[in-house]
Amino acid sequence: MKSGLVMGVSALLLAGCGSSELTAESAPSQSAARPTATRSATAGVAGAVTKLQLISQDSCQTKPAEQVYPLCDRYMAELRSAVATVQSGADGLANSQAIRTTSAQTLDNLAAFDRDGCGVGPYSAGPQAAPTCAADLTRIREGVSTLLQLTAT
Repeated sequence: MKSGLVMGVSALLLAGCGSSELTAESAPSQSAARPTATRSATAGVAGAVTKLQLISQDSCQTKPAEQVYPLCDRYMAELRSAVATVQSGADGLANSQAIRTTSAQTLDNLAAFDRDGCGVGPYSAGPQAAPTCAADLTRIREGVSTLLQLTAT
């Protein structure tokens, strides 16, 4: 008899746990989740801008393009990530349209660098591609500099 009572009370408690009256007050509303998502996106963009500032000090950004372009694979990967993050979060920034446009151009230039075989590895175009690769890197550098100017305001 006692175990039947315990099971009955347990069943009632479990049934009550799923009722809308109990869960409606304890569940966060969608509007409460939005500020956190916005703060997270803003923090992501701020981190990406900081990353761009650090990348701007890399030798691939500061040394002669024709000398360093074959050694910039990691620089390109880091840059691609940071620029894409800035582009996706541009709506929350001043100069958002210019930031989106410059980001898109910079990502296109990064793709051209890869397409032209400017890195090291099995897809390298070799020394004959030096003028093209130096020009690609120069356009990428200009994009980084412009993004830094646009995000500084």
